[in-house]
Amino acid sequence: MQTHTTFPRSRQLSEAAERQMRTWALRLESLQQLEEPTVAASPQPVVHPYIAISRETGVDAGEIAQSVAAKLGVKVLDRELLDYMAEHYHWSRFVLEYVDERTASWFREIFGKWLDQTLVSQAEYVHRLGGIVLMAAQHENTVFVGRGAQFILPRDAGLAIRIIAPKKQRIERIVERRQCNQREAEKFIDETDKGRADFVWRYFHHHVADPLLYDLVINLEHTSREAAADLIVNSYRHRFEPR
Repeated sequence: MQTHTTFPRSRQLSEAAERQMRTWALRLESLQQLEEPTVAASPQPVVHPYIAISRETGVDAGEIAQSVAAKLGVKVLDRELLDYMAEHYHWSRFVLEYVDERTASWFREIFGKWLDQTLVSQAEYVHRLGGIVLMAAQHENTVFVGRGAQFILPRDAGLAIRIIAPKKQRIERIVERRQCNQREAEKFIDETDKGRADFVWRYFHHHVADPLLYDLVINLEHTSREAAADLIVNSYRHRFEPR
């Protein structure tokens, strides 16, 4: 197996987003202190107002984030973060999928030495992720989806959102999206939600479902995704745009 993955131009990453990420790459060279132990003693960085969206599996948070970003004229970073890390650090995109927002200790046990040269430790992944999230927020207003962004960035500079929905509703969405049966969908939801909760607890020491961590918790049981986007936009404008 190759030690890194080359992505075709047709990957789902817009040219504008790619140019933006290359700009961040240049800034990364001048921000080496982010990767040194002395970072804790560094001054708190100034970041642009951001939105951090935490979500239960199957609520289509990416779709809501895109709608929010379009209404506010800002960028969205979701899986684009993995694309950037794979390209910049020459890490396998396939392997990044297995350390992204989940506990990954079982991965080495299953694949063993076969993938030794392509494995990325989750600790290293989180460390690099923190630097990239910080650079993005320093560069411009951004909507982050998942990955503990609100715990990486200064809390008072952002709006933290939690999107939830009844499990039955989420199962229906996963069945439709993944073309699987209900049992498979429920298993996927349970495993993904547990992985995300473990990830946040292990690296940020918070219970991801604690409502006190968020400025706004939106239940999609009787709220459309478009209405949810409007709620987020209005909250953001009320908090930040007067500045």
